[in-house]
Amino acid sequence: MAEDTNKNTTGGAEATPEGEAAAVAATGKKKKMLMLASAGLGVVGVAVAVGVYFFMGSTPEDAHSAQAHATTVPELAVYDVPEFTLNLLADEGTGARFLKIRLALELEHSADAAAMEKLLPRLQDDWGTFLRQLRPTDLQGSAAMQRLREGLLRRAMQSVAPVPIKAVYVRDMLVQ
Repeated sequence: MAEDTNKNTTGGAEATPEGEAAAVAATGKKKKMLMLASAGLGVVGVAVAVGVYFFMGSTPEDAHSAQAHATTVPELAVYDVPEFTLNLLADEGTGARFLKIRLALELEHSADAAAMEKLLPRLQDDWGTFLRQLRPTDLQGSAAMQRLREGLLRRAMQSVAPVPIKAVYVRDMLVQ
């Protein structure tokens, strides 16, 4: 009877090596699944934290540094060139066309404005010659305006060679 009692305490299943191996394998699979699930949750948690940090949160230090960058705008030295009024080359069958244009130069240093005063006649001559060779169709469209600015900048840099020029701005332009 004592032997029957021992058999009943194990739940009626005999302890065999095959049964133990199956139990260990099932426990091993559960552990692997648990580890994979916890690793996946960890990755998702990190991704959420990074997303919240980049998209939602800005610290007061970030706002302060953005204001500091906004107040440190470099000085812009702009020299206004007197207005040009000149004839354009006429296409056949059209009458005389005129161009009225106001331009400005961006100088590298504001101290260069005095040198520009001395070199202005040379610049006006070079630009006048260039602008008189244009046709009204050469001034149509945004690509044409970009080419015009590039041509004016190239000639300005050659005309006033010791003075560094950054850009040419078209303030007003009227083709009549």
